[in-house]
Order: sequence, then C-alpha cells, then structure tokens
Amino acid sequence: MALETELETYRREAVNLAGREGKFVVIRGSEVEGIFDTYEDALRWAYDKWGATAFLVKKIQHADQALFFTRELEFLCLT
Repeated sequence: MALETELETYRREAVNLAGREGKFVVIRGSEVEGIFDTYEDALRWAYDKWGATAFLVKKIQHADQALFFTRELEFLCLT
C-alpha cells in the first residue's frame, strides 16, 4: 500500500501532534519532517526539498473522517 509507513508514523506520533490540531504535518518514511499552517505551504516545502518522491501531507486532527462510497456511485461514474 502506498504511504503505509507514513500513515503508521502519523498514527504513532498522533499524541505528540495533538497540540497542533488544524495544522498540516509533512511525513517522509518514519520521520515527521515539518508542521505548517497551510496545506499549500507544507506541499510547497516538501516538493522543494524532495521533488516528486513519496511523502505525506496530512491535516492534524483528532479523528479521521471516513469517506463512504457505494457501488451506485461507481455505476454513476461509468455511465
């Protein structure tokens, strides 16, 4: 799975990141690389530093939002 290590790092570091809720964290591999006020700032910084390699930019929030899709949505997209 893509970004599996980065997502595990986010889960592992969630307690340490809790005080920064609403900001955006940049994670590469098993390291938290930076925390930024906006998604755009985080993304720009990460691309400037590593280019088009794998990294995660994620909003720090207490609970992740779940997205639900049904087969009906898939059907609608195909027609």
